[in-house]
Amino acid sequence: MDERAQDDPERRRAWARELVAGLTAAEDADRALAAVLDPEPDLQAENDARRARAVHAAAMGLGPAGCAAAAGIPEALLSGWRAKDPAFEAALAAATALAAAHRGPARGRISGLGLRLFLQAVARGAHVGTAASIVGLRSDQLLRLRRANPLVAALVDAAVQQARGLRGSDRRPKRAPAYRLVTLRAPAPGHEAPDPPDPA
Repeated sequence: MDERAQDDPERRRAWARELVAGLTAAEDADRALAAVLDPEPDLQAENDARRARAVHAAAMGLGPAGCAAAAGIPEALLSGWRAKDPAFEAALAAATALAAAHRGPARGRISGLGLRLFLQAVARGAHVGTAASIVGLRSDQLLRLRRANPLVAALVDAAVQQARGLRGSDRRPKRAPAYRLVTLRAPAPGHEAPDPPDPA
């Protein structure tokens, strides 16, 4: 964004709307590219990609809620993966240590990845305060950031407007079921599930 646009509120709003719309388009493009490579994705491959996104988020200094948001999963599922998968837990711990060693964003500040996750959550209809907590910001810290940076304020406003456009009114949307259909591949020979018992 050039300096003139930064100083012009209307240009700033147009830039913010375009950028927030691009975040949604990027998510759609990621899904489309994955489908090109594997039209029938299996659950294990999808979960592996989600684990990698969670580790990346940890390396960028985000906590468990931010890692879960980056992976597109509930925080409880991330916790379950950590408990059941020692390699994943070690990778997250190492990524978190890397972020700490390289001085990730200071308390009350977020990285570009954190801002993207925050804006995506708001644009999908999450309350601004809830989305802020996902990336480790309190509401007062977000308010200070918005007041100090008119570009951030414009982006937040654009995300809120996009969410309103999706639901067609100012009312909060009802929570829709969150699930995806995936193909479960047949088990390898010798690992088939036993036949169910005959009904009595």
